[in-house]
Amino acid sequence: MIAYGVMRYWRLLALLPLIVLGTPPASAEMFGADYKPCGDKQSTVDIVACVTAKTKAWDDRLNEAYKGVQKRISAGQRQPLAAAEQLWIKYRDANCGFYAAADGTIRQVMAAECMRSMTQDRALELEKAMKLGD
Repeated sequence: MIAYGVMRYWRLLALLPLIVLGTPPASAEMFGADYKPCGDKQSTVDIVACVTAKTKAWDDRLNEAYKGVQKRISAGQRQPLAAAEQLWIKYRDANCGFYAAADGTIRQVMAAECMRSMTQDRALELEKAMKLGD
């Protein structure tokens, strides 16, 4: 019985690298694929403008997903969703404020990219939530 447990442990341990490597990456990351075209711009002002435009597009998607989720959930879930959204906005703003507080002009790019990537993540999360129960 003990030998069987040890064998299972070693098998699991042997599979761990495959499990970790097979895990899909997070949906959005700072300076990921969605940032790339912006990062190729020539100036900080142009980079920030590009990232800000992408953030606006993701924010529009987030708002549509939020409305869609509201239509699909029970009345008892509406207040917790609204509270979660308000707290998420506070967290996003505080988190991106951390990047904005850095030294140098790179802070503008980092703060803008933080807003874009976090907004993308939240939009994708709410879009998935709309599909729950399908």
